[in-house]
Amino acid sequence: MKNKHQVTILKISNDKPILFIPILGRSLKSTKAGLFLSQLLFWYGKGKNKRWIYKTIEEMEKETTLSRKEQDTAITICKKYGLIETKLKGIPAKRNFYINFEAIKKFVEEYVFSLEENDKQD
Repeated sequence: MKNKHQVTILKISNDKPILFIPILGRSLKSTKAGLFLSQLLFWYGKGKNKRWIYKTIEEMEKETTLSRKEQDTAITICKKYGLIETKLKGIPAKRNFYINFEAIKKFVEEYVFSLEENDKQD
């Protein structure tokens, strides 16, 4: 439940809070990539096409504050690990994202395992 100060700030800003999954930022070694992927995960299944997420650069910037360059870098990082796929669809072409849930699960599990191994060695 939000306290009165949180409610006031949200009313003044006219913004909605967004979901951020910290382990994504830590495992990707990029807060911005973690934020970008977290936002894609939030939107999964909410559009007309349940498997692909359509997000314009402007929409993603409004939602996350990530600039086009920051989004491009985040996309590059996520694609490097096979966590997302991108495709241009439609006329005019619009960017769409596919989330590879199995790859994310494996990637995060390997990250957590590496942390546990490091703890054992210390």
